[in-house]
Amino acid sequence: MLVLKKSLNYKTWVAQIEGGFSVAFDPLDGSSIFDTNFSVGTIFGYDKLINYYVKERYTLTYTGGMVPDVNQIIAKEKGVFTNVISPSSKAKLRLLFEVAPLGFLVEKAGGYSSDGYQSVLDKEIINLDDRTQVAYGSKNEIIRFEETLNGKSRLKAEGVPVGAAA
Repeated sequence: MLVLKKSLNYKTWVAQIEGGFSVAFDPLDGSSIFDTNFSVGTIFGYDKLINYYVKERYTLTYTGGMVPDVNQIIAKEKGVFTNVISPSSKAKLRLLFEVAPLGFLVEKAGGYSSDGYQSVLDKEIINLDDRTQVAYGSKNEIIRFEETLNGKSRLKAEGVPVGAAA
């Protein structure tokens, strides 16, 4: 099955393919900010996380496009990307077209992903337009993200040692 997202109209082609592979893609991530030449802005989110990032002297910037932001984390081998929901800010990023594909790349590169509770690769896709919050980063960054949201982290619970380089 091939699913192509263009605006809010999905095009789906179904064919019998040996091996059962499916492909879904958004042809131009960040198209809503394309005309601004990917200008840099400020990250807003959970106060506790932002205070931690400021205290630890993180650079709090983003391009407005998830692909370039996550690419920078992979290329520089450090950093964290978060897109967090709140009562006044609903989930924007789509699991099938954006969150899971980049989660796959991040995890294959040795990083971690989370929706606050689990790896984004473990989330079940119910509808083509399912949306979720997400964080990508090192093991320690994802532990911090999950603990800030829930008071605990599945990665600590697994009993896996957490080193300074994780």
